[in-house]
Amino acid sequence: MLTNPCWRFQIFKLFATFCLVFFSVLAIFASSPSCANAQELSPQSTLAGEVSQKLDAERGDAGEENQFTFEPKSGILAEVNQTFHEDYDKLIAEITSTFGQPGGPTVLLFTMKKLILYHNGIREEQQFIPPLYHQLKAIEHHPLTLYATLQSFEGQRLTDYLRDFLGERSNLLQETLRSLNEQNWSPNVVENQKALLADSIEYISDVLEEGRINSEKLNSYVRLVNPKIVRGVNEAAAAELELINEKVKNLLAKEKWQSPYVVICSVHQARHGEVVTQYFERVFNEFQGDAGEREDRIVFGESIFDDEPKALRLLATHILDRKIASAFFRDPGRLQSDALMNAANFWLWEHALDIPKWP
Repeated sequence: MLTNPCWRFQIFKLFATFCLVFFSVLAIFASSPSCANAQELSPQSTLAGEVSQKLDAERGDAGEENQFTFEPKSGILAEVNQTFHEDYDKLIAEITSTFGQPGGPTVLLFTMKKLILYHNGIREEQQFIPPLYHQLKAIEHHPLTLYATLQSFEGQRLTDYLRDFLGERSNLLQETLRSLNEQNWSPNVVENQKALLADSIEYISDVLEEGRINSEKLNSYVRLVNPKIVRGVNEAAAAELELINEKVKNLLAKEKWQSPYVVICSVHQARHGEVVTQYFERVFNEFQGDAGEREDRIVFGESIFDDEPKALRLLATHILDRKIASAFFRDPGRLQSDALMNAANFWLWEHALDIPKWP
């Protein structure tokens, strides 16, 4: 029956009418505001994807815990620790702001290049290392590196590298020796430095002639120049101390210092018996102990070199820690020792037999 052309036409007409009605309804629905809103909020739409990503990111940021500089890095304890550091930094800044102000501490900051005075509202720079110190140091350093370089090759024949090294050093030292006639130094200083240079030039000549690094001759060279190096060091120290003493007396003659502090900066670890430290030990009658516990008016800044803000922060930290230590431990120097020191001493005593010993 369905093969009849009439029936086929009726079925096609009915199907076409149905499709027309369906697409008309769909068009009306799609053009309605509710449909537009649904489309806008549909997860499949581009805009919805962007909004969703943004909300997800905001939720992630809100849910993620703050990260802190110090351990612990997260949680309430991290926040507590962070607030301590923030409060501590504020106190440090307050103390630093008083340095050199009227009524505040007088600070003498010795960098590797200059003396900086903070006093009564002024900041003043002066030189405290005389030219002679640097000039002698330039000469007296050369035997040290000469030895250290050659010592690694004791007993060996000279390589091309060593020949070039020794030839260059010999030419440089000979030129330096000739230049000493132009220096305005005392005769004793000039003669000592000439002898030191002459000994080095002669030793280098002997090594080049022999063609090998003789261990005995290298050690003999060290013993030969050592007294001359010591005399040069003595001259440099005396020149530096004389200039510092002159500067300090002139400064004290102008105005009285208010709660003075001295900060000494260096490019390396604190040297035992450092020159400026020894001088101010005498000024303040404050003599050195062990590491940080020795410091009161005199503070040594390791690996600071010429960083003025860092040096002042170190001093402010020193002052604040001593204040806190006095209140909590009745010992102003307690926080200049490791906070774990006493507990460590007890533990090490208690576990003495358990600690491995180096053979």
